[in-house]
Amino acid sequence: MLTSFARIGIVLLALLLSGCAANQMHGFENTYIAYQVPQPLVDTISVRLRQHGLPNARVVRDSVGRIQLAGSYQNEDEVDSAFLIVQSIVGLKSTSPFYPANIKEKRFEAEARRAMAENARSASQTSSRPGRRVALVVGINTYKNPKNFPAIPGEDDAAVVRHAAQQAGYQVTALLGPQATKHNIEKALRQISDELTPEDSLFIYISSHGTQPLPTVQGGDERKMSIIAWDSGDINASSRLELNLNLQKTAVSDTLVQRLAQRPTRNTRILIDTCYSGEMLSGLPDESQGYIARTNGGKAERAGVAMASWSGPAFTSKGIFNTASNRPVPQKAAASQHDINSERAYTIITATGEGEESLAPPAATGVFRLPDQRELRGSYFTQAFFAYLDTYKGQIEPAFAAAQKFTQDNAKQVTGNRQEQNPRQFSTRSAERSRL
Repeated sequence: MLTSFARIGIVLLALLLSGCAANQMHGFENTYIAYQVPQPLVDTISVRLRQHGLPNARVVRDSVGRIQLAGSYQNEDEVDSAFLIVQSIVGLKSTSPFYPANIKEKRFEAEARRAMAENARSASQTSSRPGRRVALVVGINTYKNPKNFPAIPGEDDAAVVRHAAQQAGYQVTALLGPQATKHNIEKALRQISDELTPEDSLFIYISSHGTQPLPTVQGGDERKMSIIAWDSGDINASSRLELNLNLQKTAVSDTLVQRLAQRPTRNTRILIDTCYSGEMLSGLPDESQGYIARTNGGKAERAGVAMASWSGPAFTSKGIFNTASNRPVPQKAAASQHDINSERAYTIITATGEGEESLAPPAATGVFRLPDQRELRGSYFTQAFFAYLDTYKGQIEPAFAAAQKFTQDNAKQVTGNRQEQNPRQFSTRSAERSRL
């Protein structure tokens, strides 16, 4: 989120996780496009890599001219820093999403071992208690360092979500405003994960700003991002690059949310209201700004969380479908008919599509009305979705459809057709027509 009109994510779930037509995904650029990155910018990247303690990192041009990481790295934290440096200078589209080959310590291998162990433990876990309904709700309006992040109506939305979850029988852990520190969010995620059983139902809602998305080791369109906590980025940064590098260390990785979402449950619901937007690249040198603008047709560069990072088999273990259009996600996320028939109920909802802001009324008023004249305060989609959940007695499908249409129409109206906002829903078949 970038302005008082903007809400972030997922990454969420980012993650929460925000839109993804295949021809817009990073990694799906047609091969005939050539990226003419000026050599002075490539030289600047090399200087910045050395300045930030990455003496063995190098960059090359890939087959279509994008800047690709090469050289050697101690760990994936160094790779993330290198990606941030490259993207800050030439933008996301001109940065090849593929990981360098020479990384001494690979994070994904440890993650895979941990995930397999956790799933094995969950599958064998027995409990005498009945299944619970467990929820984590996070929302932030203003931040510890308000100079770095514009205010958003995250707490306003989270308060409504918390009430709806409590009414639906969830045991809610709510972290609002100054409570939503990096430590507290990560502690809550760990605690819920430690106590969760396959008989439980899980609901996660996060509304905050999101960081610049970075490629994953899988490459292609899969991207990760981080959720900005209340105390993230508490520095007086001299540049956006310095702030982004600090956020890499002080934000909450959406992988932690995805890891929790991956746990076997009776029913999992994720609502991501986090995103990344091009304002985080403001203040770059003129040459970088000019090149990035030209690459994006004169528009600010914006990108949301790639849904492949949430809907792929590595996180859900089942086939996830875009129920809004009945279009399956990429083939690699498909599952056998047997798996689909036996799957758990799993739904991911994002407030926006890729490259879109999550809109809200001006902070001075903060309120808006639905067509039935109900007055709401907060962001358009989240508030409308939970209002329509009341209308449809907790049924997610009709509530999402009504909120999606309202948000799409309203976004065009309030921006004079200058912006769009297209909420998305991905779910397993067994999750359709079910209640919150």
